[in-house]
Amino acid sequence: MTTSYEDFVSALEYLVAIEPDPKAYDDDMDEYDRIMAPFEAEIDKAHATIRAYGQQIAPQGLEHMQDVLQRLLAQQKDQKSISIMRSKINWHWDGCGQWLG
Repeated sequence: MTTSYEDFVSALEYLVAIEPDPKAYDDDMDEYDRIMAPFEAEIDKAHATIRAYGQQIAPQGLEHMQDVLQRLLAQQKDQKSISIMRSKINWHWDGCGQWLG
């Protein structure tokens, strides 16, 4: 199964879109989990898409993977998107090729 760059970006954008404002849960992780619970299936699918894309491009080398990350982050307009996308990619690409999250 191949994952397109567009699917990869859409998965990340989805995760950014559903991330609640920190004021909604005030660092209470149980409350955060309750807020996010309705999205669990979609979150799992987005995570799988991010991982699959990392595995797919890993044979092109670490430099290519870093370029993909930098190109994506350069297109973002706000710090929330940059932070979430960087975190999700580092987490899900960890161990894909030479990527160390």
